[in-house]
Amino acid sequence: MANSFLDLWRAAGRERHPGKTGSLPAPLDRLNGEALAARDGAHPLAFLTGAELLTPCTDALSGSIEVTPGSLVGGEIHARLRVRATKEIKARGTRVSVKGHLVREVTQMQTQKNGDQEITTTWVEVLATEFANVPLMEIAVPATLAPGDEIDLKILAPAPKLGPPSVHLGAYMVVWTLQVEWDIAAGGDERVAAVVNVAQNPDLLRSGVMSLGPSAMMAAWSEGEVSMDVEPAPPIAPGSALQVNVRWPSASGGRGARVELYVEVKMAPDVRIAAAELQTSDLAKGSLVTFEIPSDAPPVFDGVKGAQLTVRYRIRVLIDRPMRSDLAAERNVVIG
Repeated sequence: MANSFLDLWRAAGRERHPGKTGSLPAPLDRLNGEALAARDGAHPLAFLTGAELLTPCTDALSGSIEVTPGSLVGGEIHARLRVRATKEIKARGTRVSVKGHLVREVTQMQTQKNGDQEITTTWVEVLATEFANVPLMEIAVPATLAPGDEIDLKILAPAPKLGPPSVHLGAYMVVWTLQVEWDIAAGGDERVAAVVNVAQNPDLLRSGVMSLGPSAMMAAWSEGEVSMDVEPAPPIAPGSALQVNVRWPSASGGRGARVELYVEVKMAPDVRIAAAELQTSDLAKGSLVTFEIPSDAPPVFDGVKGAQLTVRYRIRVLIDRPMRSDLAAERNVVIG
């Protein structure tokens, strides 16, 4: 049983690769350098958060955007901009926007010749792309500030209508930011930014908008003689207990049985986050298995634009038969 979803990825370590670096675009550029590159097979992103990547203010500003916790997909973002100019700012204009960023690990490869030999170096690098940019045209921010000028402004913004929510998948991370930018001619823009934690909306999961799989939102499930009922009824909240009442009347023999909980991340291998061993005789009579869902388990969600990144969960019951193929049955379940 995993106490933390991210610990499954952190087990690979974050050992740095000498001479290799990574670079993310602003405002997620705070750790640019060696922290964003690691040896082949490591998972440096699993040890980082969106808040750690963020540069909250550029040099000409002091202060922050204070975001009220509790934003949901399809809901609202409530925030307050409190900044003071430390230098004179003369901008062509200002922009207030909500932006979505996909931060991901990429395996890089470089081949060099050393005499008659070719030497290939492989490493993992953290990259990021912006997949959403929602301008807030109705919010006016002064374009010109003298040193010492202050701004105190409440901001109301729409959260992403259909998602994705803020998630950390070990090798991938979806980060939402709220940004105020000053467009400087012939110079680097000034900026203040904050990470917005946008949670999945249970009402969206219940609405039928997403294709979640057969019976994913139902407590009771059966196919043929196999039944797997879950309590409570989905969606199951991360950090809570999931009870699975599993029964396979004809189960017999073999070396035993297992009940497993998998998270399926499109574009990445499936990850088993929980498992329980059973005797086949207990499976035939019916057994109650309890899984503690890690509090950082990612919620079910549909794709990130341009990346086809999705998350689903399934429960599998398996009978281990020596010298023969195993028998298995599966059902979908929603966590989020």
